[in-house]
Amino acid sequence: MDNQKPLASFFLHDKVGLITGAASGIGLATAKIFLEADIKRLLLVDRTQEALDRALKQLSPDEMARCDCFVADVSSEEFNYAEHALQRWGRLDIAVLNAGIGNEPTSILETDVKVWDKIMEVNGRGAFLGLQQCARAMVSKKSGSIIITSSQLGLQGSPLLSAYGASKWAVRGLTLTAAEELTPLGIRVNSVCPGPTVTPLIDDMKGKDGEGWHRMADATLMKRLGEAHEIAKAILYLASDAAS
Repeated sequence: MDNQKPLASFFLHDKVGLITGAASGIGLATAKIFLEADIKRLLLVDRTQEALDRALKQLSPDEMARCDCFVADVSSEEFNYAEHALQRWGRLDIAVLNAGIGNEPTSILETDVKVWDKIMEVNGRGAFLGLQQCARAMVSKKSGSIIITSSQLGLQGSPLLSAYGASKWAVRGLTLTAAEELTPLGIRVNSVCPGPTVTPLIDDMKGKDGEGWHRMADATLMKRLGEAHEIAKAILYLASDAAS
């Protein structure tokens, strides 16, 4: 029988983690909750230093002291942020592969193949490269947790979002395959599939007087949009020993 206090396994004491897409939205909310859960060290990965600097300003001095930043294009092999964490702190326990982009709602008949390719490059290739890099950093100690952000649209179809939806189905398929491969090596792999959530990703869908967001909320069972901190709590569970 586990004699720990009920919530003790949710804390991240002595763990080292990284988050991609960490400068805003679900990524930033996850960074904040990891720091609240007392993670020892955390690498924040995003596309620009300016975005990362804005994120750091939302943290306390103690939280900032436990963070490092890494500017990367997640779709490029040139940027190995997992290796950076390993070199910096000697280990990697948790990886949240959250970086992703969306597309303007567009009919399949009108979708530009360049848009399709870009979304697949960032959302699909980026998730694969991150998974590969992080698993390689974790395998020697036979433990670790990798969480990949998919989407509700990785579970169902949605008109006008063919490129984004297809990329998120790809991410979920990658996660399921990786779980089969890596679990015997001691590495847990899971995805989260958020519904419509208030993040910069859906800013362009807000529309006049918020009508776009209202339509999205009306399509959910709870008749509201999700909040980034709600998704971050699920990610904390999967990252922690509570999910082991």
